[in-house]
Amino acid sequence: MNKKFLVLLMTMGLSIVACGKNDDFYNEDNGCGVGLEECVSECDTAEDSLITADDEVLEVTVENENEDISFSILDDGKTVLEKLGEPASTTDDGDYHTSKYYNAGELTYSTEGDTTEIVEFKSFSDAWKTSKGITIGSTAEEIISAYGESGCEYDSEDGDHMISYTYTNGYSIYFTLNDNNEVICFQMCIGRG
Repeated sequence: MNKKFLVLLMTMGLSIVACGKNDDFYNEDNGCGVGLEECVSECDTAEDSLITADDEVLEVTVENENEDISFSILDDGKTVLEKLGEPASTTDDGDYHTSKYYNAGELTYSTEGDTTEIVEFKSFSDAWKTSKGITIGSTAEEIISAYGESGCEYDSEDGDHMISYTYTNGYSIYFTLNDNNEVICFQMCIGRG
């Protein structure tokens, strides 16, 4: 069985288990997360809301011009970790995922044998932007202009507005907006679709 497909299935299953047993698994109190009691909104998985990307790798690419770093969550995890360098801190859940925290974001990955794959990247700083130029402080109008109309928008329990894009190959991009309709966080995830 293809290892990437197996990791995707494991991640999807872990997302479901994590949401049911530990609401904070992907949603620490940092202003960024899918933050709903269901963890994944019904509209995230509705067939008519799934998107096909023209360039799947580019669609989930982020860049930090200040540090001259660019990567896709679909890139080889070891290569991404080398690009990011030494983290401020690390959390290992002991089972499937390790999270590395950097000044401007968080990278979660899974390692099996010699294979390391990215599971999720969260940005809390305008140092990072998506391949379509969306960053912290971007507006809802700029998101829609860059990505098109979202198939899924909802409000979190904290009152933040969420705009999400879920793709047919199983990854998702979430933008968390404040009351001024400005991005306060964005995350790219594998296994949310």
